[in-house]
Amino acid sequence: MNMFIDIVGACNLSCPSCPMGNSENNNFKKSMQLEMFSKIVEKAKLERVHSIHLYNWTEPLIHPRIGEFIQVVNAAGLNSGISSNLNIAKNMEKALMAEPTFFRVSLSGFHQETYKLGHVGGDIEVVKGNMIKLHDIKQQYNLKTEVEIYYHRYLDNLEEEGLMREFSEQLGFKFTTGYSVMMPLEKTLAIIERDPSVTDTDHETLERLALPPYDDLVNLLKHYPKHACSLKDNMLVLDCNGNAVLCCSVFNQAEYHVGKYLELPLEQLSNLKSTQKNCVDMCNRCVKNGLHSYATAPNHGPMERHAVNRIMDFQRRNILGLPIVSEDLGRDGEVSAQDFDEIQYLQENQDVRDAVANGAFSSGYQHYLFFGRVEGRVGG
Repeated sequence: MNMFIDIVGACNLSCPSCPMGNSENNNFKKSMQLEMFSKIVEKAKLERVHSIHLYNWTEPLIHPRIGEFIQVVNAAGLNSGISSNLNIAKNMEKALMAEPTFFRVSLSGFHQETYKLGHVGGDIEVVKGNMIKLHDIKQQYNLKTEVEIYYHRYLDNLEEEGLMREFSEQLGFKFTTGYSVMMPLEKTLAIIERDPSVTDTDHETLERLALPPYDDLVNLLKHYPKHACSLKDNMLVLDCNGNAVLCCSVFNQAEYHVGKYLELPLEQLSNLKSTQKNCVDMCNRCVKNGLHSYATAPNHGPMERHAVNRIMDFQRRNILGLPIVSEDLGRDGEVSAQDFDEIQYLQENQDVRDAVANGAFSSGYQHYLFFGRVEGRVGG
C-alpha cells in the first residue's frame, strides 16, 4: 500500500490541467502539524504501508517543516517521496538534505513561452536555476536521493523535450515523460457528460492535450477489459487534516472523505471506500467511462498509440498549414461503432480472427480500436 498526503492545502501555481488551476478549492487550506503526521507514520508502519509520498494535488515545498516530515518517514524505515514544480527554493534545501527516497520535478517545457501554458504562474528559468542548485547540493553532500525530472507531454511542447532531457541528464538526473491528462476526475466527468461548468479555459487546455477525453478516446476506454481500480485499492490518500479520501483523482476531499486515518483501521477505511454511497456512485460513474484506466495508463498500450496518432496528425497539419480541429485529430478513416463491419473485419484479418478465438480480444471491434485503426486496417 502506498500513501499520498497533501501536507499543505495550497499550491503556488495554477496549472490548467490540474484542479489547483481549473477547479474551485473548497478543501482545507492549512498545513498539517508534525505531531499528527508522526502518529500517521507510526500507524502506517504497523499497517504495512511501505511508502509515504508528501503530495497529491499540492506543493509540498510550501511547508516550512518539509525536511522534518521526510526525516520522520525515513526514521520509520519507509520510502519517502516528494513532487514539486520547483518554482520556490525556500525549503528546497531542507527537503533534499533530509534525503527523501525520490525527489520529482514536474515541468512542461524548456522555454518560457511554452512552459507558461502548462504551468501557469511559473518561470522555467527559475526552475532550471533550482535544478542546478539541487545538483550542487546533491554533489556537495553525496546524497543518495534519486532526482527525477518528469516532462508533461502536450501536442505543442514535444520539440522542447529533447532540450530538457539533455539539460536534466547533464545534471545527472533521471528524465521521464508522460502524456498530460485532464484532472481531476470531477472535471473529466464534466467534460464527458457535457456539463455547462466546463469553461472556455478548459476547452483551450483540451486543445493542447494528446489525450483529451473526447468521444473517440472514451469509446476506446469503455472497451478496455474490466479490471479493479488500483487507485482506490492500492493507494491511500490523506488530506492535510488527516482524512482518508476515496482516491487520488478526486479533488473534493471534503465530500469524498471516508474518515480520519488515526481513528479507523486501514481495513475499515478501505471498506468504506467501496460501500459509502457517494463514493460508490462516483466510482460507478468513473468505471462506466473507463476513467480509472485513463488516470493510470495514459503512457501504455492503446492509449499511447491513440496519443501518437493524434500527435502525428497535429504535426502533419502544422507542416501543411491545414486547420487544426483538436477533436478530429487522429480520426482520419475512423469507422464508428455503428458502421463497423465485424464479420468483414474478421474475414479479412486471419490474425485477428485467431486472437478473438483465443480470447486475446473480446471482438474484432476491440482489436480495431486498440490496434487496427492506427495500423490502417479497414473497419467497414
